[in-house]
Parts: sequence; C-alpha cells; structure tokens
Amino acid sequence: MNKVLIVLSIVLLSACGKSQQSTSSVTVIEHQLINEEEQERAHIPPFTAIDTNYNSMDLLLPEGFSYEILFTEFIDKVTRADGKQFPAKGSHDLCVYIPIENSSEHGYLYIGHEDRYVNQALGDGGGATIFEVKKDSIGWKTVGDFKHVDFRPIRDTHRNCGGTITPWGTVLSAEETYPLSNANISFNGTYISDLSPINNRDAYTNFGWMVEIDPITQKPLQKLYAMGRFMHEDAECMEDGKTVYLTDDYPVAVFFKFVADQAGDYTSGQLYAYRQSLDGESGKWLELPRDTNSLIRCRDIALESGATLFQRHEWLASSNGKIYISETGNVQFDWTRRILEGAVPAKHFIDHFQVGNNVFSDVHGRILEFDPATNKMRSYLEGGIDEADSATILSNPDGNAIQTFDGVDYLVINEDIDWFDRGRVPQYVTAAQRFINEVYFLPLNKQEPQRSDLMRFAIGPKGSETTGTYFTPDGKTMFLNIQHPWPRNKPPFNRSCTVAITGF
Repeated sequence: MNKVLIVLSIVLLSACGKSQQSTSSVTVIEHQLINEEEQERAHIPPFTAIDTNYNSMDLLLPEGFSYEILFTEFIDKVTRADGKQFPAKGSHDLCVYIPIENSSEHGYLYIGHEDRYVNQALGDGGGATIFEVKKDSIGWKTVGDFKHVDFRPIRDTHRNCGGTITPWGTVLSAEETYPLSNANISFNGTYISDLSPINNRDAYTNFGWMVEIDPITQKPLQKLYAMGRFMHEDAECMEDGKTVYLTDDYPVAVFFKFVADQAGDYTSGQLYAYRQSLDGESGKWLELPRDTNSLIRCRDIALESGATLFQRHEWLASSNGKIYISETGNVQFDWTRRILEGAVPAKHFIDHFQVGNNVFSDVHGRILEFDPATNKMRSYLEGGIDEADSATILSNPDGNAIQTFDGVDYLVINEDIDWFDRGRVPQYVTAAQRFINEVYFLPLNKQEPQRSDLMRFAIGPKGSETTGTYFTPDGKTMFLNIQHPWPRNKPPFNRSCTVAITGF
C-alpha cells in the first residue's frame, strides 16, 4: 500500500510542475519506507516466545518445537579404546557439532564433562565423549558407540567447561579449576588420585589450562601452556588462525587474548591482558611474560600490571566483528587488595555497582560487548527485571552462542542463577526456593537493546543449567546440554543429558 501511495504522489507532483528534486525526495522516502518494511520483516523472530514457568520437570519449548534425547549420564555406556564399556560421566557442558562432509544432518558431537571426581575406568577429574549423530525422516539418532576421550596421556583434566572448535577442526576444552596446592586438588582423594610431579612441577600446576583435542581420533593433543593458567571458562578463535580470546570465571577476572606465533599452531605465542581506558571508550593489551612460571600465575601478574577487573566472565561469541561476553556477576565482593596492587575495576562497576569504598554488588550480571577494532568494552545489556514484564528476568547469564535467522544475528543466552533471591526469580519462586534457568534469544540488530527485547525460547527442567548451545550449519537443529538437573525430576531429566531441538 505504501508503494502505491508513493507512485500516485509522484504523478500528482509531476502534474503540478514540481521540480526533479521533489521527485527525487519522494524516491528517497520510498526507499526509506521499503527499508523500514525490510527491517520490520527481519524483526520477525524464528519462534513465538513462551511464558515463564518455574515448576517444570520437563524441557519447555515454543509451539512447533520438539527435542530428542541423544546422550544421558550413567544410562549410556561409553566405550574405551580397548573396547570395554562403562557408564558415561555427567555434568555435560561444552557441545560441538562437527559436520561430516559439510552435512547439517550427519556429523559428530563432542560433549565435555565438567566433572571432578576420581574415576578409575574413565580417568580422574573431567572428561569428554564423542559420538556420531545422523538425522533421518524420523529425527536425530546416534550411530555406533559413545567413544571415550582418554585424557590420561596428559595426566587428566579437571572440570572440562566451555571451549570451541578451531579453524582447523580440533576442539579446545577449558579447564575451569585453578587448584592452589596438591591438597586442594586431591581433596582427600576425591578429585585426582595421581599427585606425582609433572614436568618437574607439583601436580596441581597441570590443571587450569586450555586443552586441544582431535575429535576424529578421540585423543588429546596437548595442554596449551602458552594460553596461561587460570579459571578457563570459554574461548573464541578468530579466523586468522592465530588470535584467541579467553574468559576467566573468577571473582577477580581478567579478559585475556592469545596470539599464536604461527597460524594453525596454538602451542606457542603471546598472552595479553586487557586494560580498559578510564573513560571506557578504548583500551589496550598488556603483554605478559612468556615463561612457564609466569604463565602459571598469569592472572596475578596481569592485575599487578594494571589489568582491568571483571566479575566472573563466562562464555563468549562473536558477531559482525564484535565479541559478546556473559559476565555473570556476584552478590557482593571486595576488590580492595587487588586495587591496592594496581588493578582497576571496569568502568561499569565504578559507575553503577560500587556500594562503598572498594566494595561492589552485582546481583544479575550482564552481556558485555567488546570491539577488537577499538578495544572498547561496554555493557550491552544489563541483567535484571523487565519493568514492563515482571516475568522476564535476566539473571546470571552463562553460556551463549550466535545464530542467524532471516538475516538477523541472535545471541542465545543460557542462565545459571546463583540463588533464588534478590530478584533473580519472581517473589513467589523465591518463597518456593526453586532453581529454574531460562534460555533467551536476543536480536543483535539494536545499538541499545532493552530487556524487553529478550525472547524466552526454553525453560530448563527443575534444578538444571542449560549449556553447550550449538547449531548445525543450516541452523535447523540446536543441540543443548541439560546439566545437573534435580535428581527427583522424572526421567530423562533426572540426569545430565544432551538433546537435539528441531523446529526452526
């Protein structure tokens, strides 16, 4: 209708002897209206948002969507290289889909286990499982065995958290723990049983690194010591094959960048720590020492050198040249010691979350946006309650991923609430003491998004954290991990599991 009206206007203006400039102006308006129509069409989300629900033992999805269980803790058996089978580890976290011949319907799934217990059959501490999946006319199914990744050649791992796939097809897995001593990592034999020295260093220094794995052979390649030792949560590899951004899940977190000496080889390179400018409009990268003793304590060195203080950085993902980081927050924390040592709080903490001296309170967390071109870090979306819709509450964002639908990039945000108080859930849920985490889609086509732009896609079963969001290349299937659900839930959601979600 708009286009018809514009054409009629042009005819009338011409008949009245208007100048060519007037006709051009109307043409500009026409293009503006067409662009607005295109933008309006692009804003149509790939699903209808669902209502909140804090009492479900099931995985709740929008109308037209369904899930299939692919892999379940303990129920499924994992096959070792010697052919023997044992109950699968749990705490499913990282999920990566590796296509076979570029297929969106046939590939491998890599599942990381954020585990930390002694397991004589499958190795102590963390773990990983790899298996083949295929989609047919009925749906997704597994093909063959669930294959064990044996981390014993690199002396085990500890709580394999997030990670990513490299430009050359290997998997990076993040060790989330940062043990302070052999006693700390052993915990009376509960975590790691072999405490003999490694590379002439105490065993505890072998944990807290990034690990590279070959998913095809199911073998770990090496621990990437050049990327530093800290509470590794996630990694984002750049297309240059050299640069990797790294997050630190710690109450005194540092944002790190690694640049390899040679493309395609992360075993050697330079580690940097981020320092934000005082006005928050830019920043710079502090070069850190490359020797192993320094890399073991790289966070301390970074903070003593003036690196910016953040609060528990979780997963990160990139879109259109920007990097989006889940900063999950913390109820209250005192940064006095670190500030006296030379560290500087990020600008958003100083401006909005300082409650006294060097004490801060950040209940809900946020999504940060980092621009590598300018080194600017800013709060992109603050967590909290949507005033227009009190049921929409973004609290403690954790996992995230990027997926494009109809030309619009969406940030898929997984919550992992710290507790059910202080407005992180509605008041009636606080009284019932329920842990329920939601999955939101946030369109990234706005410079200043609001919480009202969040679209609730999924609600995890009681007690669970949803994590590991990963899409097939065609965007039609979303793989998701259900981690540590309430054990009294009805099966299958009484154990950690991996699901395939279709309906996009």
